[in-house]
Amino acid sequence: MKNWVFLLLFAFVICSCGTPKASVLQKSPSVFLVSVDKKATSPMDVIDVQLSDGEQWVSGSFQYIDESGSGEAILSSKGYDSFGLLVSAPKLPFNPIKAMVSYRTEKDGIIKSILVEFDSNN
Repeated sequence: MKNWVFLLLFAFVICSCGTPKASVLQKSPSVFLVSVDKKATSPMDVIDVQLSDGEQWVSGSFQYIDESGSGEAILSSKGYDSFGLLVSAPKLPFNPIKAMVSYRTEKDGIIKSILVEFDSNN
């Protein structure tokens, strides 16, 4: 029984380490940079980025960018262990405090989400 519990705990730790991590930075009143860290071998297809003040949610348009130095636009996150999402939300009717990134890890797979609180230092 102890071995079974140990294996289950080990599997949980391994799975939790594989989830992408993100942070968000407000560049201007309508432009935000979401930085995502993941395994380079793990696919991640971003579907939507939403901004919220805790009550309202607004989807922003986004573009993948290379955060490894160039800041250039990229077509997808494939092969990158970190990348950025440049999010634009013109005429935002509120001051956002969090962002939600919705993504898939396989074609037509389950949609997963990362909820990211804005850093108070931003």
